Amino acid sequence: MILSRRFLMVGLTSTGFSFAALRAAAAAPAPAGAAISGAGLSGRRLGSSIEILSLDPLGPAARSGLRPGDRVVDWVGGDLLQLGQALNGAPESRLILTVMRGVRQRQVQLVLEGDNQTVRP
Repeated sequence: MILSRRFLMVGLTSTGFSFAALRAAAAAPAPAGAAISGAGLSGRRLGSSIEILSLDPLGPAARSGLRPGDRVVDWVGGDLLQLGQALNGAPESRLILTVMRGVRQRQVQLVLEGDNQTVRP
């Protein structure tokens, strides 16, 4: 993916676009399907949500009530693109996630632990 963005930026430069256009192309959001992991969960970005693919059954994400198939649609603290970084944050940090399960929406509080282990699918 990085190589394709570099190729795109070289193409833009050769056609005379401004540097601002290059920065906008480089700052494009992660593509759909980008992996996210931390706090005992593994997921992928799907459009404007993150689908949870698997959970460590003893991890903080599972203990907070999350399940595979749930979709995180929002969280208190930033953009969904920053959620992966937040899931690997400081121990005892609390994340408030807005989760969709089917058509039902609810809020989940996730308390991070010391190791914030990730799930390997």
